[in-house]
Amino acid sequence: MGIDSLQDLRDVTIIAFTIAGTILFLVAIIVTVVIGVAAMTAIQAARRLIDEGIKPTVGNVRGTVAFISDTAVAPIIRLYGLFSGARRGLRVLGGLTQRGEGDKGRKEGKKK
Repeated sequence: MGIDSLQDLRDVTIIAFTIAGTILFLVAIIVTVVIGVAAMTAIQAARRLIDEGIKPTVGNVRGTVAFISDTAVAPIIRLYGLFSGARRGLRVLGGLTQRGEGDKGRKEGKKK
């Protein structure tokens, strides 16, 4: 009942490689599942870290930016708008006085 001929050796080799291939295929499936579970666990841990650590910080930064905007930037913008409006108003009034002088005022105004 041993391996007497080349055909018997061929049959044993085919059976051995089939068994080894099946075992390696099952091991590859198990390794793939374990790696997939580990990846999903890592993704969930990263999401928890983001939710617990980064989102509150972002909220604090947004609050700080809103506070700075309301207390420092908005008044400066309003003041600049006031000065700009006053300067424009003075230019308009200055242009009206030049127009009242006749053609001389218009020509001198265009030269500037």
